[in-house]
Amino acid sequence: MTAGFDIAQLELLDSYRLLSGAVVDLRPSSLPARLFLLDIAARLAQGQGYQELLARLMRPDAAIYEGLSPLSPGVQDLPALRAANDLVYRAGVAEGAIAPGPAEAQAIALPGGLRPLIGRMPAARPRDGSLTTEAIVTVGEAMDMLGITRQAVINSVRTGRVRGEQHGKLWILSREDVLRYRMNRDERRQARGEP
Repeated sequence: MTAGFDIAQLELLDSYRLLSGAVVDLRPSSLPARLFLLDIAARLAQGQGYQELLARLMRPDAAIYEGLSPLSPGVQDLPALRAANDLVYRAGVAEGAIAPGPAEAQAIALPGGLRPLIGRMPAARPRDGSLTTEAIVTVGEAMDMLGITRQAVINSVRTGRVRGEQHGKLWILSREDVLRYRMNRDERRQARGEP
């Protein structure tokens, strides 16, 4: 876990206000489900795209389903799942992938109650020596880091300038390679006298 994060602080996350204004009681949710919800919130705060968040939420083995099948009757009523669906919906609205209703047009992407907890989330632990989430970035994160379009990021992976992998619609990239790409690009611009 990262310094400063205390699992007991999850007790602060005992409710969540949906975009509709309804309040969801999260106290019955398991610790893994609450951590999953915070992970989704952190990814949203870091600018991860709607499709990437949706793909993460739709994984049938996600902790948010509390061990149930995503197709089980009543699973959509699980409190943490309702909150996670709301966060992913907010990402879709913010990206323009989902047309907001009249009351949702001015929605804030990340509810204020989650912001203090996100910075204290536990760090991802590799299970088999693989990269942790701190060593990889999403396409959305790479777009922000490089100031280029989604397609340009994907092209940098396809041409071998940045190491990355595609898993369905989700791309993961090496943070180190993205930073190296940016440094090399900036050095080339300076050499040409560009700002």
